[in-house]
This record gives sequence, structure tokens and C-alpha cells, in this order.
Amino acid sequence: MLKFKSEPIRHLLTFLQVAPILTGYISESQILNLKIRGLKEGEVPTACLRVVIEKRAEYRPGAGIPEIYNAFLILESELPLFKRIVWYWKKTIFEWVSITTFIMELLVALICCRPMLIPRTRSAGGSTQNEALQR
Repeated sequence: MLKFKSEPIRHLLTFLQVAPILTGYISESQILNLKIRGLKEGEVPTACLRVVIEKRAEYRPGAGIPEIYNAFLILESELPLFKRIVWYWKKTIFEWVSITTFIMELLVALICCRPMLIPRTRSAGGSTQNEALQR
């Protein structure tokens, strides 16, 4: 729960902190960290999260909720086992797939284009097939 400050205390703190707030040395904000135990991502990732802001006890009925100028929500959850392994090993998997693809392309190029890449060597006296035919 956010820290409760009564209205006179809030006005006094705002009055005392006018200069630092206007110059940007401090900000008038509160950070709320929630840890929800047991929240795990399923096969379908979380697409929506609902946050309900209720009025505080200090406001009279009909006064509404406090004004919010800026808000952030960061959802950190645990991925399923296979997705977590892939996430932590993604660079290694990418490197191995890249190396394997390169080696396979190199082998295909060597097998298919061998006569152009590695020409046959001839002996100094000519071809061996011609000598066999002459005898």
C-alpha cells in the first residue's frame, strides 16, 4: 500500500520542497513494487493486465481518485521451462545454427562445384589416359 500522508502534512511538505521540486533535484513520486507469487507465463503470453486504482481513505465520498500524471507498469513473470532455456541460450543457439548453416553451405558448394574449384592435376609428361591408349 502507498504511504498515507494527511492533507496538512502534504501541503507542508510541498511548501518546503517547492524549490527542489521545481529545479528537478527531487520528484514527488512514490514507487510501488508488487511481487505476485506463482505468476507464470503459460503457452499463450500475457497480453493484458488490469490495474484498479481506488480512492484513499482521506478523500470524502464523491471526491474521486488522486490525480496521476505519469505511471509505469513492468510485468516480470517466469517463462515455461523450454522458453526459459531458449531465452538464456539464445546467443549460443544462434551461433551454433549460423556455424552449422555455413558448414553445410560450404560442403554443398565443394561437392557440387568441385571441378571448378579444385581442377585435376596433370603430370609433367601429359595425361595418363593418353599414354595408356598409345600402348
